[in-house]
Amino acid sequence: MIEGLEGIRLTSAEETAEYGKFVFEPLQHGYGTTMGNALRRALLSSIPGSAPVAIKVNGALHEFTSLPGIKEDLQELIFNIRNLQVSIVDGSEATLSLKRQGRGVVKAEDFEKNSLVKILNPELKIAELSADDSVIDLQVLLRTGIGYVSNEENHELLSGTVDTIAIDSIYSPVRTANFTVEPVRIKQKADYERLIIEITHFPTTRARDALKEALDIVDRHAQQLLACLTTQGSMDSASEATTLNEDVMSKGLETVDGVKTRWAKVLKVAGIETVADYLEHRGESVSDFGEAGRKSVDEALRDFGISVPED
Repeated sequence: MIEGLEGIRLTSAEETAEYGKFVFEPLQHGYGTTMGNALRRALLSSIPGSAPVAIKVNGALHEFTSLPGIKEDLQELIFNIRNLQVSIVDGSEATLSLKRQGRGVVKAEDFEKNSLVKILNPELKIAELSADDSVIDLQVLLRTGIGYVSNEENHELLSGTVDTIAIDSIYSPVRTANFTVEPVRIKQKADYERLIIEITHFPTTRARDALKEALDIVDRHAQQLLACLTTQGSMDSASEATTLNEDVMSKGLETVDGVKTRWAKVLKVAGIETVADYLEHRGESVSDFGEAGRKSVDEALRDFGISVPED
């Protein structure tokens, strides 16, 4: 065991609605940067969140449709919708509806109440109606996910959906994540380190919760690597490794952390139920699955420690 490893402690924590700063010490020399890089990577790329994925506007067939009585064109309306900060309270998908008539500014608070969705920026301007008889009538489809998903990828998810316009989705609730490392003296030794992590985020999460999630992601990867060595560290353990591999390959996709229920259901309909089934048929076309679904499942399996080929 590394000397002093068990003595690491959180010596300072500062949190506001959209910011967090955490100080850990003492770390062995070099491990401040090692842990800082790993946690920053997880914070920026792997923390789940909710975001709009598509918009359906009454009378608009595509994103270049003009909107009579509304000052914004559809492109500007989409941009405003993209800035909507939401949290899906239950489940992985929800819809917000908005219908209003009359001159004035339409805000996020004007969406119809939905018990499954919490709107964190109700003052966000959605559009401005220019006349007393102007009408805005739209629906916004929300989903949970991680990272960034382009409108092209979301369009694949919506195949067969009429009059619905896919938009870019930014799921990550973390805006920035940075770390600094400072030297720390412990008695006569000056080669210890202090790790300072700073996070800015949307109010859809707390900095502490995001950091805990990032630590859990890093830990799961480390545990999977340790399991590989534990079962494959010697020739005598080859049979144990085979058993472990079989257990992993036979797992149902719906039981793997991070695999969204909707993707597991779509694949199950196609006869793809286990991890082994998915890896065998990964390159095949599956109805209602598409590139976005494949990327999502690939990422979840990799986070779980399963080797998935890079395209």
